[in-house]
Amino acid sequence: MSSPHFASRYSGSRVLPFARAPGTCHSCGQPSGDCRCGCRQCRKEAKELLLTADAKAARGQNATVGSLVGASLNANTTAAAAAGTAAAPTAPTAFIGGGCCVHISVEWAPISPTAQSMVAIIVKDSEGTLLAWEKIDPAGTHYQVKENVVTTKPGATITLFAINATARARWCEVFSC
Repeated sequence: MSSPHFASRYSGSRVLPFARAPGTCHSCGQPSGDCRCGCRQCRKEAKELLLTADAKAARGQNATVGSLVGASLNANTTAAAAAGTAAAPTAPTAFIGGGCCVHISVEWAPISPTAQSMVAIIVKDSEGTLLAWEKIDPAGTHYQVKENVVTTKPGATITLFAINATARARWCEVFSC
């Protein structure tokens, strides 16, 4: 006669709770970007790119801000920027790394409240695709935040443009240590 205690034992191999698919947490099973368990393979690092544009440049343009995204893709404007002319806005660039999708957010505030302001982000991914976001605000606009304006993959580069505004682009990179 066998005891019920021995009959309930399982002698096979242990079943893993979650499949080990690429880009998912091995502990909680969530996509690595959504993992909240703090495990070693799903660590996040906050990144940012800051730009303070010159308010005098905006006043010199009679407080009119054109479309910078369209202008930045124009070969003549790109050549002028390379030559360092005064009409070319300052544009810091950063590399986006990590192991999965990156969601870029932007926050900005006008420097001079009596002039228009403009903020733009251009992202070029590792396959050569350009993604752009731009916002032109009238005079009198205040501090703003826009989340997830561009989503891209690791290996991309981000360029931030601003006229009459202080702007900061933010994103998190998921990586393994």
